[in-house]
Amino acid sequence: MTNQKRVNWMKGSTLLLAASLTLIGCTKEEPASQPTAASSAAPSTAAATPAQTLTFNWVNFPGVSTESNYASQYLEKKFNIKLNKVYTTAYADYKQKLQLQLSSGEIPDVMFVFDPGELNKYASQGLLAEVPKSLLEKYAPRTKANLDKQAPQGWYYSNVGGKNYGLTTFYFTGQFNAKQTWRTDLLKQAGITKVPETIDEFTAAFAALKKIGVYGMSTPGNSYYNQFHSIFGAYGVQPTQWMLKDGKVVNAAVQPEAKEALTKLVEWYKAGYIDPDFVTGQDLGPKFTQGKFAFNDNSNVSAVDESNPNSAISLLKKANPNGTIVFGPPPVGPQGKSGAWAWGTAGNIWAFGKQLEKSPEKLQKALQIIDEIQNNEEVWLALAWGEKGKHYDFNDPAAGVSAGLKRIGAFTDPSKLQAEGIPDLANGTTAWAAQPNIDIVAKYYNKNILDAFKTYNKPVNDIFGKSDSLPSSGKFWGDLIKLKTDTYAAIVRGDKPVSYFDDFVKQWNDKGGTQLEKEANELYASMKK
Repeated sequence: MTNQKRVNWMKGSTLLLAASLTLIGCTKEEPASQPTAASSAAPSTAAATPAQTLTFNWVNFPGVSTESNYASQYLEKKFNIKLNKVYTTAYADYKQKLQLQLSSGEIPDVMFVFDPGELNKYASQGLLAEVPKSLLEKYAPRTKANLDKQAPQGWYYSNVGGKNYGLTTFYFTGQFNAKQTWRTDLLKQAGITKVPETIDEFTAAFAALKKIGVYGMSTPGNSYYNQFHSIFGAYGVQPTQWMLKDGKVVNAAVQPEAKEALTKLVEWYKAGYIDPDFVTGQDLGPKFTQGKFAFNDNSNVSAVDESNPNSAISLLKKANPNGTIVFGPPPVGPQGKSGAWAWGTAGNIWAFGKQLEKSPEKLQKALQIIDEIQNNEEVWLALAWGEKGKHYDFNDPAAGVSAGLKRIGAFTDPSKLQAEGIPDLANGTTAWAAQPNIDIVAKYYNKNILDAFKTYNKPVNDIFGKSDSLPSSGKFWGDLIKLKTDTYAAIVRGDKPVSYFDDFVKQWNDKGGTQLEKEANELYASMKK
C-alpha cells in the first residue's frame, strides 16, 4: 500500500486485541515443553553453521529496542552472525530515518520496506540488490513455495522492471475484510427486526432510523480505501483497487459502477441517512456507541467481544446496559454483488543492499535466516514470543499451545517487550522476518478473533495486492488518491453533482491515471507469462 496506514492499523488493532485476549491455537495440541517445527517438504537451509562469522547491518521491523537485546543475541548465536548495529526506530520515524540513511550513502545489508512504491524508488536509484527467483528457490525455498501458494500477489510487490528485488512478507489478516456492525437496539427501536442484507433493506432501515433521530450510517470519509467501501462493493467495485474487467486491467475508481454507487449515496445523504460529519473520519467509535448512527461501515473484529473492556460493546454497555451490537454482512446490490476491501495475504518487503551483489555469501545467508524464521516454528516462536517462563507462558501448561499463550511478568508492558527486540503485536510478527507463513500464524491466532474475522467475510482484493505496485506510482498515486477521496466526498455531500463524476474521470486520466493503467496492463501481462 502507499500504506503506512495499513501497518499502523494492524499495529493498533492487534495492540487493542492483545490487551485483553490471549492467543488460542486453531489446530491440534502440542506438548507444553517444546513446540514442534512447522512441517515443510524442504529441509532447513540454515542448519549448517559456516566457519566464517558474517556481519550484517540489518534494519529490522520498526520498534524501539535496546542494543544487544534478547532477540538480536538469539539471532547471532543461532545463525553464527554478528549484527553490527541494532536499529531502534519507532513507527512514526521509520520511513524518514531510512530515507536519510540511504541518502547519506549508508546502505543497510537488509532493510524492511513498507510498500512497493518505496521499493521501486530504491531499486531505480540503484540502491538494492537483485534477488532472482532462482536464488530464492535455493536459499529460501520454503518462503518461495509459501508465497506461491499463500500470497502470490507478493511477487508484484518485489517486481521492478521485470526483475525481483526482495522477499515479500506474509500478512495473515489480509485475507479478511473490515467488519460491518449494526446497533440492533436502535434497529429495534425503529421497528426493524432483521439485520439488513441488501441495498433496498438498508434504505428501508435508514428511513426508519431517521424517524427516531438516528443517522443510518457513517464511514471513514477521509480514507481513500475505506470510504463507503462496503457500499461500493454492492455495485461490484472497490475504489481505488486495480481490477480485471472484460480482460483488461482498470481502476475501480473511474468505473461506471462507482458512479452508480455514488448515485445511491447521494440519494441517502439528501434524505438525511448519512452523518454529515463522515468527511472527517473522526470519532466514528464514540458516535457509534453514543447512538448517533446505527451502521458502522468500518468496525473492528473485537467490536462484539464483551470480555474486552475497550470493545464497542463493552463501552456501549457502560452507558447503556440494554445496547446491542452485531456483525452484519456487506450489503448485496441490485446485480447481486457484494464485498468489502481486503488487502490480501502479502505484507511488506525485505530488501537487500546493492553491495550484497558483491558479497553473495551474505545475501545467501540473509535469505536462509529469513526462510528459517518464517517457516521454522521453534525459531519463529523464540523471536515472536521470546523465552518461555521469562517472556511468555502457556495459559494451561498441560494443554500447551492449544490453550493459548500469554505475556508474563514485566513483559506485559509493551515498552519492555520492545526493548527485548520482540514486537508488541499479537499477530506473530518478528523484528527480523515480520510475519511467518500463514499456517504458523493460524495455529497461534486467537480462535475467538479468528472466528470473528471469518464472520461475513467477503474480501475484495486489488489484483496487485497494493495499488501502488506500478513503476510510476511514486509520481502519480498520491495525487490521484487525494483527488478520488476529495471528489467522492464532495459528490456525496452535494457540493458537486453526480454528473461531475465524468469530469473526475478526465482529471484522473490526465493526472496520471492513463499512464498507470498502461503500466498495470503491462505488469499484469508480464507476470502471467
